[in-house]
Amino acid sequence: MSTDISVLIVEDHQVTLDGLKHGLSREQGVNVIGSASNSDEGLELAKRLRPDIILLDLHLPGSAGPKSMVKAFCSVPGSRVVVFSGESRMAFIQIVLAMGAAGYLLKSESVGTVAETIRQVMSGKKSIISEELLNGEQKVTRSEQEVLKMLARGMKYQDIADMRSTSPATVRKQCELLLLKLGLASREELIAWAVQNGYGSLELEP
Repeated sequence: MSTDISVLIVEDHQVTLDGLKHGLSREQGVNVIGSASNSDEGLELAKRLRPDIILLDLHLPGSAGPKSMVKAFCSVPGSRVVVFSGESRMAFIQIVLAMGAAGYLLKSESVGTVAETIRQVMSGKKSIISEELLNGEQKVTRSEQEVLKMLARGMKYQDIADMRSTSPATVRKQCELLLLKLGLASREELIAWAVQNGYGSLELEP
């Protein structure tokens, strides 16, 4: 009986799909058992083949939007999902991981990194994300993330302080620390960074 890790690739860009299939087929212990170019076909294959790993693009043709699609693939018995996408907003990525994806890789990653992530997921590791995405984000605490969400939604220091039952001075100090951590120069830059990284809109489409 084969001990290779079985992988299903669901990806609508043919060049990317071909590159993944070719590259992963050369990786020891990894066996690509199928591929699909839309979410409906991919989900049908996943339920039938029950692969160890589903390598899933986030934006695919098909009847399901990203949120419901990720939930559906994560519910396939015996399979673990690694998202492979160009979407780099951390707040967006955190939602995907919270829905059950075991890993999140950017499409700029090498096939070798994809294969290593597949092995790590099979060994039981969770919430693996591209190193590129960790730059700066790893330093931001949960409390600071809440402040970023409020800033991105246009809230003032006083509003944030009221919501968090603290003082405006405390909020200001927290924002000053975030400026240092993220290498930004002003409150305006911090707000722009928060918006660009998805903190102002934390819902995926259905």
